[in-house]
Amino acid sequence: MAGQKSSLRLIAAGGGPPQGFYRAGIEIRLDPGALTYWRMPGGAGVPPVFSFEGSVNAAGIAVSYPAPMRFDEEGTEAFGYRGSVTFPLHVTPKDAARPVLLAVTLSYAVCARICLPAKAEARLTLDPALEADATGEGATAIAAAEAEVPLRLTPQQRDAKVAIDRDKTAAAPAWRLSSNGDVQDVFAEAPPGWYFETRKSSRPGEFLIVAVEKPHGDGQSNSGAPLPVTLTLKSERQSYEFPVDLDAAATQ
Repeated sequence: MAGQKSSLRLIAAGGGPPQGFYRAGIEIRLDPGALTYWRMPGGAGVPPVFSFEGSVNAAGIAVSYPAPMRFDEEGTEAFGYRGSVTFPLHVTPKDAARPVLLAVTLSYAVCARICLPAKAEARLTLDPALEADATGEGATAIAAAEAEVPLRLTPQQRDAKVAIDRDKTAAAPAWRLSSNGDVQDVFAEAPPGWYFETRKSSRPGEFLIVAVEKPHGDGQSNSGAPLPVTLTLKSERQSYEFPVDLDAAATQ
């Protein structure tokens, strides 16, 4: 389905659900210069909203997000995608012997100098009788998108890859994240009302995480409890994500 500055379609890897689910994807193609947003859009923007109402014989549909890019939109940081993006789907059927009718409605934003709301619908039948073709267009595109989805780390795996230390000299709550890998960028997702700025420091392999916005008037920012934050570390070889508790409300 085509819209202003973008088009959307559903694709599938083909074949039955050998792992208990079908591998499919929502592909958005963007006009040159246009961008759309990640689940955490940055300082401004609108995240995509997925609805699978109308799907038939689907017990569960899980959406994954490829790691985003960072853009400067007239002085405001935006996190998202340019050119095209495919969101991988795992579609679990209620009855594996019967086809699944996959129906999606996606609300998202497309920005190119001005931002336009977009809404697109698409349908696709996933048939267990079809043979899998690992070299087909759909399978190739989905595999490439899955390779860009961050790997979720356990606390033990996280601690083996990165070190996160509070910077007690900073005026605002801040942390230094150091990694022994080839980390290209870091993105932080926090509870509503909070916003954490992330950027490279002057030290090799180190990033700064700074709490620049916090809730007002509800007492949450002064509770003293550690704040649950999800960090996504983008790497050329394998991106990964993990939860971490940051004592953003604690005094220096």
